[in-house]
Amino acid sequence: MKIADGIEMIELPMNMMRRESTIRPTLIWDDDTVILVDAGMAGTLPVIKKAMEDAGVLPERLDKIIVTHQDIDHIGGIKDILDELPEVKVLAHEEDKPYIKGEKKLVRVNAKFMERISDLSEEEQKKVLYIFENTNAPVDITLADGEELADCGGIVVIHTPGHTPGHICLYHKATKTLIVGDAMNISEGQLVGTNNLILTEEDAKTAAASLKKFEKYDVENVITYHGGLFNDNPNQKIKDFNKDEA
Repeated sequence: MKIADGIEMIELPMNMMRRESTIRPTLIWDDDTVILVDAGMAGTLPVIKKAMEDAGVLPERLDKIIVTHQDIDHIGGIKDILDELPEVKVLAHEEDKPYIKGEKKLVRVNAKFMERISDLSEEEQKKVLYIFENTNAPVDITLADGEELADCGGIVVIHTPGHTPGHICLYHKATKTLIVGDAMNISEGQLVGTNNLILTEEDAKTAAASLKKFEKYDVENVITYHGGLFNDNPNQKIKDFNKDEA
């Protein structure tokens, strides 16, 4: 889905733990640089390439993958991309780097996760755990809070810990688009916070506090990874949400 000139929301089908859903990486480009924000699951590269071609961007032009955070549905497709395009650089926040590289166990593999997969068969549980425990990717460049990338009209990095320690969001200055990964979702047509059901109480509080950083940006579009596009006066919605959480 075209958001504006030079930015596209890609929609990928996902079937994980018997749950079908849609996830949404973002493609940002100009004449010099092509960036993919999050890489989907393993096996989704053909859909990503088709979406790039439909947007008029040759897949072989891809320069960078920016990872919003370590969750499997954001990093699982990186290896497929690097197998075809080994020169692509992977960027992520320092706090999530060891998890993405496989040096630490993904934070999502915890007691709540085990409870969520308990209704699967033993064989299905083994397959899911194998994916979560054996997916890793390189991180070539680390990103810091407030850092601005000069690419594609300017991209500001916003560190939003809570969902994971190194979760980041991105503000694309040229189109006033906020790419929020899993820091926010859309529920019944409204912008809401992250999925607190999978977080500890402390992490949920941290995640809610992180959203206050968005108030300094003039936002016309919000792209949520699991909810899609929200463009109904997002500036006010963000202020209202933060006020309710205060």
